Amino acid sequence: MHTYWIIAPAIIIGAVLINVLYNISYQRKMRRIVALLNTGQSREYIAEVEKLLQTARGQGLRNLLKLNLAAGYIEIKQYDKSISLLEDLAGKRFPDSTAKMICQLNLCMSYFYAAQYEKAMSLYNESQKIFESYRSDKTYGGNIAVADILAAMRNGQYDQAERLLDTARRFWNDPRLQNAFQEIDKSLVELKTENKQPEK
Repeated sequence: MHTYWIIAPAIIIGAVLINVLYNISYQRKMRRIVALLNTGQSREYIAEVEKLLQTARGQGLRNLLKLNLAAGYIEIKQYDKSISLLEDLAGKRFPDSTAKMICQLNLCMSYFYAAQYEKAMSLYNESQKIFESYRSDKTYGGNIAVADILAAMRNGQYDQAERLLDTARRFWNDPRLQNAFQEIDKSLVELKTENKQPEK
């Protein structure tokens, strides 16, 4: 019995260590792959993430890879695929609040871009608490700013959307975000022209 109590913790510690090292190796691979997305090679990024999914074990790791895969589909504007992945992930458990926030934000953005506005606004309103914690975050704040602008536009608050857009443009310098702001600006000009009415 004494031997069992020595061996049992060693087995548990060994299993945990193997799992941690396994996940770290995938994290390293994923970091290398993200460079493809950042340099505009979105289809290559998707192909590499799909390769990782073929060999990844463990539901938690697979969920994180699917979350990353959805980001690739958003980048190439295949919103039906990103929505399918993210809706499936929405009810899953994530290792931390950041992954949960990313899932909700990316799903919200996919709904907006796919013109599923009712779903987009419902999820946007439900997610305010978790979004608030990341609004000033260097990595995610700019994307939340985009969601804020799109929600204001959907509510017909065009002047508010314009103010949010001006602030976001000054604060977030990432080239991909700047491209998003430019596209939003065009849409906002069109909407303001079509709907010349007082802000709600």
